[in-house]
Amino acid sequence: MKSNLFFLAITMVFNLAFLNAQETPKLPPPPPPAETIQPPAPPKPPSMENEDTTRISLGDKQILIINKKAKKNSEDQTDAERELEDKLDDVKDELEAAKKDLDNEKLEMEREKQSMELEVEKHHKADKHNENKAPNEKRKYKTDKKNKAANVDFLDIDLGVNFLKFGNDIPESTKDDLKLKYWGSWSTTFTFLPTKIYLGTPNLMLMTGFGWRIGQFEFKEKLDFEPNQTLLYAKFDNIKKSQFVVHQLQIPLSVYVQSNKIKGLGRIGAGFGAYAGLLIHQELETSTEKPKRSIETEEDFGFEDFRYGLSARIDVGAIKLFANMDMNDLWKDRDIRNIECGLWFDF
Repeated sequence: MKSNLFFLAITMVFNLAFLNAQETPKLPPPPPPAETIQPPAPPKPPSMENEDTTRISLGDKQILIINKKAKKNSEDQTDAERELEDKLDDVKDELEAAKKDLDNEKLEMEREKQSMELEVEKHHKADKHNENKAPNEKRKYKTDKKNKAANVDFLDIDLGVNFLKFGNDIPESTKDDLKLKYWGSWSTTFTFLPTKIYLGTPNLMLMTGFGWRIGQFEFKEKLDFEPNQTLLYAKFDNIKKSQFVVHQLQIPLSVYVQSNKIKGLGRIGAGFGAYAGLLIHQELETSTEKPKRSIETEEDFGFEDFRYGLSARIDVGAIKLFANMDMNDLWKDRDIRNIECGLWFDF
């Protein structure tokens, strides 16, 4: 019995040893989650060995020209295929030329931009240099700029009213008959090319020009004057208007002093001089009530052929005044002189 138990125990030991000697197989890993499974990459397309690709950039756009090489021999190509291939080559050449032109224009624009920046910088430095000049240099520049010998303008206009000054030997009745309507007795003088000749400084000058004077003398009384006579007239109630119109050419010459500009006022100036003129035309204009007529008689009415006198001018800012006084008689052998005064304008 003991021998059987011993034999059984030995048998169990050998069985256990045999079982431990066998390697236990490992379990396979769990399958990955469905989200991590990547699809297989598609196969790469075969390379096009018979293609010629040209890339051209025009601004922000790119143009690709793929010129497939003919798989056929030139003998096997048709005329249409050869013509199409030639046109594609021409388009390719034109696009390449356009690209070169664009590149050249872009380069030229960059050069012009740099040139303009250099010019602006140069002017900025020049302005800064002028600001840093000494005060005496600035004063010298202004003086040289103002030192002109003369100045010629376009036109001066004197617009005034005529007054008659009678001598002591003129009868009172004649004075009453020759009284003027002041608002109808205008004096207008156009001085063409008025010239200012500076006498060493812009504030002192000689003023002259070429003048054309139109003088009007309208009488309060209803007078009809006899042509080719001097102040020979008659009164008619039928006359509505009686007026002389006289044209004269004259040369003025005066010395004029003018200040610099005054803030809020402008310039102040004054001048004194003389004038001399020549009679070129005289006429009598009359109009009647019944019948209504307007008559212009261009004859000699005894006006002096020459005119000369003294003149004065003054201006304060925009207000310019003048006065002229004849030194000779208005009519021949009559002690009657003319005085005119009013405003003058320069352009």
